Amino acid sequence: MHKQITSLFLVGILSGLFSLFGCAQKKHSATKAIKATKRDTAFVAYYPTDHKLSKEERKSFSNKFLKLKGVPILEGLPFVEDYTEAKFRDEKEVAKKAVVLYGLIYVAHEEKTAKEMIEYFKKYNLWNAVSPEERQYLELKNKTPKDNNPVSWRIENLNVLLWALGNFEKLSFPATICDFSEYKNLPDLETDPTEWISNSKLRNTEDILNETDLIYRIHWATRDADLNGKPIPAGLNEDIIMERHFALNWLTMYAKAWDDITTDT
Repeated sequence: MHKQITSLFLVGILSGLFSLFGCAQKKHSATKAIKATKRDTAFVAYYPTDHKLSKEERKSFSNKFLKLKGVPILEGLPFVEDYTEAKFRDEKEVAKKAVVLYGLIYVAHEEKTAKEMIEYFKKYNLWNAVSPEERQYLELKNKTPKDNNPVSWRIENLNVLLWALGNFEKLSFPATICDFSEYKNLPDLETDPTEWISNSKLRNTEDILNETDLIYRIHWATRDADLNGKPIPAGLNEDIIMERHFALNWLTMYAKAWDDITTDT
């Protein structure tokens, strides 16, 4: 069960015009070795950029980084697919889903009505990007906080999709809820998003595989801690991890439909 999001966080999410920071990290030059310390607050596992990684190489780099962060690893945990096997969502599909998530978040925080967003999605040919479960939520009358809270956590899914579309360079360490005081490069929900969607480009797929591998291993560590009655390591936030893992699995075609995505470890 997701923990209730604080009102301060909600204010940060819904603050008008957009400029991503907090979750975003400044762009860095490429490096060919891991550079990380236990004091780092963001993912700074810089993978080799001179070649595409095999799944064995990627796992090795991820595990080295996680050891430095104090996150337990399981050497026997399977590999994540590499470039020879992995499939990715089309960039336009990702952009459409980002707009849908954005609208759903506004409904969850009562900044837009469900009726307004349904009309918006249908007007701009986004209704097909709204999953059956999301449609059910939008069509639900008399929504309660229990209904809205899980949808409000879609902000973490949206964060991943914006990153995948190149809106910022790195995903932050999943220990603190993203502090979105503003966004940038997202269409206003009063205007036509078609041009924004058409201009969207997917980032280097090696980056997506790197983050997918990392979050998979991190998620195992938190689940293992839960199962064995241990403290969650490295200050990690289980809700953020769940939503990030979900979004990355969607990006890498873990299942075809949004509602069918799982976060197996």
